[in-house]
Amino acid sequence: MPEQKSETARWAQVAATVFLGVVGLIFTVIQNKQQEDNRQAQIQLQEQNRKAQLGLQLMSQRELSEMDFRQKMFEVLVNQILDPKVHVRERVTRLQLFQHNFHDIFNGRALFDGLEKEAMKLPSQEERDDIINDLVSLAKEVTRDQELLVGAKPTEIKDIIEGESITVQLKFEQNNHADSEEQEHSDENEHKIEIKLIKVEARVVEVQVTINPESAESKPLGFYVSYFDAPLTDNTLLPDKHRFSITLKETNIIEYPHKATLNVFEFPADFVTTGYRPTITEANKLIESIQ
Repeated sequence: MPEQKSETARWAQVAATVFLGVVGLIFTVIQNKQQEDNRQAQIQLQEQNRKAQLGLQLMSQRELSEMDFRQKMFEVLVNQILDPKVHVRERVTRLQLFQHNFHDIFNGRALFDGLEKEAMKLPSQEERDDIINDLVSLAKEVTRDQELLVGAKPTEIKDIIEGESITVQLKFEQNNHADSEEQEHSDENEHKIEIKLIKVEARVVEVQVTINPESAESKPLGFYVSYFDAPLTDNTLLPDKHRFSITLKETNIIEYPHKATLNVFEFPADFVTTGYRPTITEANKLIESIQ
């Protein structure tokens, strides 16, 4: 009997040793598998990071290359437009190229005005009219492009007469504004703008504008609206930080010397225009609104 117990104990010890060995082997296999999985995951993550860094680097290089090209192009075109030794017709052609590339980041009003003055000095009436018509056509094209860019739907004020005042209620267009801004444009707080036409000239009109004219605190603003004004660079801030712009669509001082057609439209607060520098408070509110 003692020998039988000893034999049983010995086999039990062997079985326990084998079991521990098997468990250790399984644990080792599992641990190795986890380590391999972790290693593969790290390799994949490193590869993803490498691709992301490469993509960012390529994009950065492309942006830098484009910025360098645009800077050189900007300087060359501006110098050519301002060069008095170049014929005004050629300078208008350079302005067309300039506006097609930089109209959304640069107010070109001074360039239009300068070339208009140069064209008026030409001895030929036909050539003067031809160049000025090209300038007006280019300005109208830029205005249309910028209206499309901000998604604005203009309200046309057709054939307003000198001395006449018209009140426009700026429309709330869903494609122009974020859903969160709908409350700002309730019936009680829609913007009304009174526009009075003071004077009509060939390519510019003088207007007087009153925002929310029913309010006792409203004060009229006087300014000129030219064919050469563009909405992204010539606009007025509204009380809710939206903006509105008035653009000159048509004058005909020969047939209708005291009439003009204007466009007026609103675009949203989150469309930050070139040259506008919001305060810290306004910047924080803008960031909070898009989070």
